[in-house]
Amino acid sequence: MRKIIVSEFMTLDGVMEGPGDWGWAFRFDRGDEGHAVKSEEVTSAGALLLGRTTYEGFADAWPSRTGEFADAMNAMPKYVVSGTLKDPKWNNTTVISLDDVAELKRRPGGDILVNGSARLVRALARRGLVDEYRLMVYPILLGRGRRLFEEGAPETALRLVEARPVGDDGVMVLTYRPRYHTVTSADGTSIAYERIGAGPAVIVVQGAFSTRQDPIMTGIVEALATDHTVYNYDRRGRGDSGDTAPYAVQREIEDLAALVEAAGGEAMVFGGSSGGALALEAAAAGVPITKLAVFEPPYVTDPGRSLPSAEELGALVEQGRRGDAVELFLTKGAEMPPEAVAGMKGQPFWPQMEAVAHTLAYEAAVVGGGPVPERLSTVAVPTLVLAGSASTERMRTAAQAVADRLPDARLQWLEGQAHGQADPASMGKAASEYFSG
Repeated sequence: MRKIIVSEFMTLDGVMEGPGDWGWAFRFDRGDEGHAVKSEEVTSAGALLLGRTTYEGFADAWPSRTGEFADAMNAMPKYVVSGTLKDPKWNNTTVISLDDVAELKRRPGGDILVNGSARLVRALARRGLVDEYRLMVYPILLGRGRRLFEEGAPETALRLVEARPVGDDGVMVLTYRPRYHTVTSADGTSIAYERIGAGPAVIVVQGAFSTRQDPIMTGIVEALATDHTVYNYDRRGRGDSGDTAPYAVQREIEDLAALVEAAGGEAMVFGGSSGGALALEAAAAGVPITKLAVFEPPYVTDPGRSLPSAEELGALVEQGRRGDAVELFLTKGAEMPPEAVAGMKGQPFWPQMEAVAHTLAYEAAVVGGGPVPERLSTVAVPTLVLAGSASTERMRTAAQAVADRLPDARLQWLEGQAHGQADPASMGKAASEYFSG
């Protein structure tokens, strides 16, 4: 997947274009290192993406210039987002629409560089298509002018990748990548999510103990992002998302509905384990899901056994017995041998499991005490039920029961895979192929 890299000159007060003044950046010495940054950026890019105004300025200036930098600018493919430009003069130029940019990212080739083009950058950011901001910040305050980040832009947290001075005049190169976005659920809870890839929207829903940064989830996301725009979010009460008491499954359904709205009003959904159960509940509640894929929702079909209840788990957490809540969930809910759980307690990851112990009651509430709920028979969304051939009998039987309960579902076995030990690339590939079919 190609990246879109926005590279801009910027003043200390955020101006990228001063009124009537294009020369402020050249009053400062950015040194050989600063020149090398810009040169490497252009020579390593696979394409240039511009708005019409910036394109026309570049097209007037660069064709008559020579040298390594100019030669690279003139030779590389150039794409102009415009609804009015009909006859571009600069060689290797293609006029496209904003809707074409996602497809451009999916094509093979080097990264796509954006210079200037403030309106285009803002439109790309709103669609979650910007992968990196490279800002060369100059120590000057202009007080007014066009800013890259305008008032009213959607909230986006950025992660600093690099910060270094260039030259002797205080010029800084700052490189940021989006950290996460947020949506506000119906009860006011802030839900954090990342968006990656390009194509039809897919939302992934994690199961117990997981956040959006869990290796299993990120592996599934990477496989899906080859052909889709993937929304990977932290369920309430974990990661960077908020939480609001009291908990209710309906509130988690509303969280997912808010993500679907952010994705354009409808989306496909992949849910793993209890996240699959939540996705099924959302579909039954009428959330506009167009296709659904779930991996082993952990229902219990054996009438002789039951899962830990939300009340049991919640009470242990309220008593400060988070470790006991985790142990109960793993032994009675996930069927792990007590000796295996005892061995986990001394591992570095155990405190992380205790940190999200309060959400185990949420998982119990979503899955319920046992069998596949009768209400899921109302789910009309086409559904792929994935299951591991090496999973326990309970998980395999539950997967079959889910497929049997839904009116438009099929069961697919993942050979050699098991609940809690599945290969994320295999799951992601299976779901991606289904969503693309």
